[in-house]
Amino acid sequence: MSSRIELESSYHLGEDYDNILKQIQNEGFKLAENSIEEDTYFTDKDLEFVKNRICLRTRKTNEDFLELTYKPKSNDETEKYGKREVNLKLDPKDYEDTKYVIKQLGYIEYVSFKKYRNVYSRRDSELEYNIMIDHIGGIGNFIELEILADANYDKEKLRLKLDEFIQKMNCNKLKEKEKPYRDIVKEYKDNNK
Repeated sequence: MSSRIELESSYHLGEDYDNILKQIQNEGFKLAENSIEEDTYFTDKDLEFVKNRICLRTRKTNEDFLELTYKPKSNDETEKYGKREVNLKLDPKDYEDTKYVIKQLGYIEYVSFKKYRNVYSRRDSELEYNIMIDHIGGIGNFIELEILADANYDKEKLRLKLDEFIQKMNCNKLKEKEKPYRDIVKEYKDNNK
């Protein structure tokens, strides 16, 4: 699925989240990936990408996978119903060259960081359900619930599926992550210079 709809909801986790891990197992999710992701986010010189939650990102995973991701401008409608995501698989050997080309096109590197991620997955008919447990050094632990569907999937139906997913995993009792990692990490780095 290179062009798809991604609908997600993210929450802060404390240091002890054994109950969440038990719930993941009870719901039939399997560990699909244990990885170290190096994310680099780019923006335009006027920071419009940041203001409008546009995502232009390279993601290198475990030194053996590289993708370039683009997610268009966010607004109330796309936040509620998800938005298109385009992922282009690249050769990991081209990591530095990819960043070079993006910079030559006039974009600037906004923030870069490593994230330690465990991905638990389950597939139900047309939908892929993912649970990501993330750790970012100095920042903390997070859980992200995600549903992926073909770009033509009914968006309202997908939204209802995500709400059910959140309830089933008891994440509605956690503090919601209100900003993307890009902005959380950037603020942390700026405040700790």
